[in-house]
This record gives sequence, C-alpha cells and structure tokens, in this order.
Amino acid sequence: MKLTLALPGLVWPDGHDAKEVLSGLPLPALAYLLGRGALCPAPAALSALQAGLFGAGALAPARALAAQAGLDAAGGDYLLADPVHLRVNRDRAELADVGIMKLTQAEADSLVAALNKLFGEDGLCFHAPEPGRWLLHVPALPDARLTPLCDALGEDVNRLLPAGADGLRWSKLLGEIQMLLYTHPVNDARAARGEPTVNSVWLWGGGAPEAAAALEGPVYCDDAWLASCAKARGAAVQPLPWEADAVLEGGQDALVWLDRLLAPARYRDAWGYREALAELERAWFAPLLAALKAGRLSELEILCDGESGFALTVRAADRWRFWRKARPLASVVGETLEAPCP
Repeated sequence: MKLTLALPGLVWPDGHDAKEVLSGLPLPALAYLLGRGALCPAPAALSALQAGLFGAGALAPARALAAQAGLDAAGGDYLLADPVHLRVNRDRAELADVGIMKLTQAEADSLVAALNKLFGEDGLCFHAPEPGRWLLHVPALPDARLTPLCDALGEDVNRLLPAGADGLRWSKLLGEIQMLLYTHPVNDARAARGEPTVNSVWLWGGGAPEAAAALEGPVYCDDAWLASCAKARGAAVQPLPWEADAVLEGGQDALVWLDRLLAPARYRDAWGYREALAELERAWFAPLLAALKAGRLSELEILCDGESGFALTVRAADRWRFWRKARPLASVVGETLEAPCP
C-alpha cells in the first residue's frame, strides 16, 4: 500500500522564526521519517500543490460553482469574488477570509445588493449563493493575473494585486469596492459588535481548465471543492478521518489531504500550530511509521507547500538505513536538501 499524504501548512511560512516556533516540540516519528526517507526540495504555492494532486480545476472553480448555484453564464463568464477582511499593518496589508468572520446570508445579500447597485451599469453582477462564497458575472474574463485566494491569505496582498494588461483597471475596481464596503451599514454594525468587517473582495478562479486524467484509489478530504474535483476525476472520496489507522485499514493506495495545520500556519497562530502538529505526531506520524516498520505500508509520500516545501518519500526498506539520523522538522526550513526529485 502506498499512501500520499499532503500536509499544507506543515512548514511554518516565515523561515526566520520557524526554529523558534518549533523549539521544544518533540516530534520523534516525524523526525525519523525525515531522516530515513528521500527528502527533496519542492517549493510550491498552495494552489500549485492543490492543482498537482486534484487537477487544474482546483484553480478555476468559478464557472463550475456558478453552475452548481443555478446561475446562467450566457453572455459572459464568472470570477469568484470572495468576501475578505483586509487589515493594514505598518508595512503590509494582510488578508483574512470568511472563516474568521461568521458572515450571515442576510449580511451577504445586503452587501451584494449594494455592489450591484453601484456596478450594474458596468455589466457586473455579484451573487452570494453562500455567505462566504460570492461570484461575479463579468461580460468577459479580464486579461490579468489573479492570485488564488489560498495563496493570498495571511500574505502581503500589495504584491498580489491583479497584474497584466487589465491589471490596473481591476485594481482600481477593487479600490471602489473597498470604499463602498467601508461605509456600508452592515459593516458599521459588525464593527460596533467588535466583529471583523467585510471590507474587500478577492477576485480569482475564472477560466475553463482542461479535463484531467482519472484519479485512482480513494481520496480522504474534507475540503468541499477539492473533494468535488477528485470526484470529477472518478475517485471515491471519503471524509478525512481523525487518525491514520482508518486509512491503513482500507489497504488501498490512497491520497490524504490533511489540512489541519493550514489555518494556524496561514494566520501565524504559533500556539495553534504547535498543538495541531503535536496531535498529528500522535494520530498520523507515529501510526504511519509503525505501519512502515510492520510492512503494512510499502511507501509513504509526504508533500507540503511553501518556500521551503518538500517531497519526502519513505519506503519500508528505509528502516534499515541505520546510518541516517533523525532529522527535526526545524532543520528542513531554509536548509539545502537533496537533489530535486525526478
């Protein structure tokens, strides 16, 4: 049995303080795996990791989500216009998604109605099929680079604004949207309650990706959109179990999208990240190591994103490589690894 374990957020995103964040956190099973296996550099944005595992549809969900919501794309196309909270710090502007906002459908409908009143004459129409998932119907897709939301959260968005031939025009449009939202009564009420405001949207996800090849073996994933991408490629999708044993009992080659580290890493929640990593050591790394040693698992592949992202391949026979010492996760960040994986 081969298991591919995707761990977005495994590597703390800020290399300069990763060692401090991980200081004193015992992860013996993970360190054993990092030391015995083939560890290869594989820096990648989160969206690239998603696309590599689930297909390019992971990067362009707007059209499919519009169809699921019963919207008609005749005479145009769709972008995602996800509601976000933009926080300006001293030297950067950071983005947070609806996960921190507890937005209601009534609030979303009110905000979208105001946007449509302002931009309707421009041929733009906003829809809110869900409180945290908005769509924008456009006459034509912009000729601009639009960064997927997952790559922008927690980052300095000044570097990620629309770029390309239409980039300036769409950046100006975002500015107008922000001015409208800033003064909206919904946000006034949220601010009065001490809740994060919806002070911007993030545009991304347009286009029509090519069909991907079939995906073999079961997929364990709790992300609704990635799960739908896997189903479209013929995979049997199951809910993500809390522990590895439930996957090992299946006995089939499998893909696991284990994203419990993603939110704390994205929002620089060091305590939450350490707690989640300690739980993964108990519930996943230790059982998977035991399965490798017992021969229940023939190969384990671990993939993670980020500037220090890597691909780790551990085979059952690697347990005999006694000369390879355990390697703490902190030592991987910013260090030179082995040659790139073939």
